[in-house]
Amino acid sequence: MGPEIVVPIALFTTIVLVVWASLHFTQKKRAEAFQTLRLAIEKGQQISPEAMEAMARMAPPMRDMRLGIIFISIALAFGALAGIIGTEEQEALRPILGIGVFPLFLGLAFIGLHLFANESRRS
Repeated sequence: MGPEIVVPIALFTTIVLVVWASLHFTQKKRAEAFQTLRLAIEKGQQISPEAMEAMARMAPPMRDMRLGIIFISIALAFGALAGIIGTEEQEALRPILGIGVFPLFLGLAFIGLHLFANESRRS
């Protein structure tokens, strides 16, 4: 097997492993939190509505803003890469910028979600 097949296989395998690890550990964290809640209920402790809401949410309030900033940073990195590579290979400029548009719009969507979610909490 040459590098023309090994590199794409390694790239997609890495992506799959990162997504799997993220989902696995998120599910594990959620399961531990609900196990703690179950034990508290079994022991007869009172659970406040605020605690129940916090357990159901399980995501920090600034999560969407952080994700938005990270995705926009990735888009800017693709833009910088396109600028650097574009000086030597003019044909590579547009495809790299095209790839960078996806994280840009994802980042803008996450920031919009953060702003709209916080606006609905205020009213």
